[in-house]
Amino acid sequence: MDRTAQMKFPIPQEELVYPGHTACPGCGAVLALKYVLKGLGPRTIVVIPPACAGTIAAGFPFSALKIPVLRIPFESTAITASGVRAALDIMGKKDIHVLAWAGDGGTFDIGLQALSGSAERNDNIIYVCYDNEGYMNTGIQRSSSTPEGAWTTTTPASYTKDTPKKDIVRIMAAHNIPYIATASVGYPTDLIKKVNKA
Repeated sequence: MDRTAQMKFPIPQEELVYPGHTACPGCGAVLALKYVLKGLGPRTIVVIPPACAGTIAAGFPFSALKIPVLRIPFESTAITASGVRAALDIMGKKDIHVLAWAGDGGTFDIGLQALSGSAERNDNIIYVCYDNEGYMNTGIQRSSSTPEGAWTTTTPASYTKDTPKKDIVRIMAAHNIPYIATASVGYPTDLIKKVNKA
C-alpha cells in the first residue's frame, strides 16, 4: 500500500507555540499543546493553572504561546474558562475558542469540583487534561490519576500505590456532556481530529 495514500489528513502548518519554551527537554505536554492548538487555530484563549504547562506559557512577556493566556489558581481552571466563554458570548465573539488546559492533578483532584460544575452546566469550553499520572511539576507526587502499582515520591519507600487510577472518562460521561475523547501525542492526526470534533 502506498504510504502517501494513508496521509490524507493534513496537519495544519501554522505554529502557535514558539520554540525556546522553558519546559523540560522532550516534554510531551509541549507536543500535546502544540497539536491541540493546531486543531483550534489562532482564535483561541487558553486558561492554565499552575502546572507543567505554566512553564510553557510563562509570565508576560515571555510566553511561548502566540495566543492569549490566562494564568489562574489551581482549582479554578474550568470555572475560569467558563467565565471567559460567557464574557466572549456577551461581546458577540462566538468564533473564539476557550481552551482549559490542566494536568491530572488539576483535573482528577484539585480542579474536579469546578470541572464537574462546568460539565453539569454544559458550558461551551474545550477542556484538555494532560494526564502524566502524577504531580510532575512539583516532584512526581501521587495523584488519583497515578495507576495502581506505581511508585511516586510521596509513596512510602517499600510500597506502591494500592488503589486503581480514577476513571475520569466515566466520571465525565456521567455528566452527559456532548463529547469526550481520549488521545495520545503518539497519534497526532487522531488528536487533531478529536480537537476539531470538540
